[in-house]
Amino acid sequence: MTNRSINKKMSPKTADQFEEIRADKRKLILDTALNLFANKGYHASSITMISKKAQISKGLMYNYFESKQALLREIFEDFIRIIMNLMNPDHDDEITTEEMRDFLSFYFKLIEENQVYWKLYFQLSIKKETFEILINDSYSEQMQKSQRLIKRYFAERFDNPDIEISLFTSILKGFALDYLHSDANYSQEKIEAFKKRMFEMFLR
Repeated sequence: MTNRSINKKMSPKTADQFEEIRADKRKLILDTALNLFANKGYHASSITMISKKAQISKGLMYNYFESKQALLREIFEDFIRIIMNLMNPDHDDEITTEEMRDFLSFYFKLIEENQVYWKLYFQLSIKKETFEILINDSYSEQMQKSQRLIKRYFAERFDNPDIEISLFTSILKGFALDYLHSDANYSQEKIEAFKKRMFEMFLR
């Protein structure tokens, strides 16, 4: 082996390569924690379990996330971003009628592709003390922004926006929960009928 080959193999990683490695490790930790929280339960899952499943030392994990609570917050911030990227894809601080139509059109796909997020959400939604863990500046900012956009959409189109928002969110959560538990009952025909009814109710 030539000196050139040795030097090439031993050359230090660039800043971009280190950043890519960190991003991959961070995603691995988040994905592992998400699956454990959703399937085993948040309180039943420990940092030790997460690190073992991800095959990352506890010490290294703490370089990425300071606590299990921080992991949960990041997971839910990701969940909000997924939803809002579909509802407001151009991030212009306004949900148009066309964007709402697209959101409702792809709602079942959103559930299907992110089942583990929904599963965790419904597990935690009935435990107020766990949801309180999520409250910090970053999470609150994400929630407030999404709520502000939704409120503006309904305020500009409906006489009683608060009632319509409650109806809108209750229907979406209810169908998500039912779909997760009995997706076999949802034929394509039924899904299309659901979309049509949602269009009638919420598109203006």
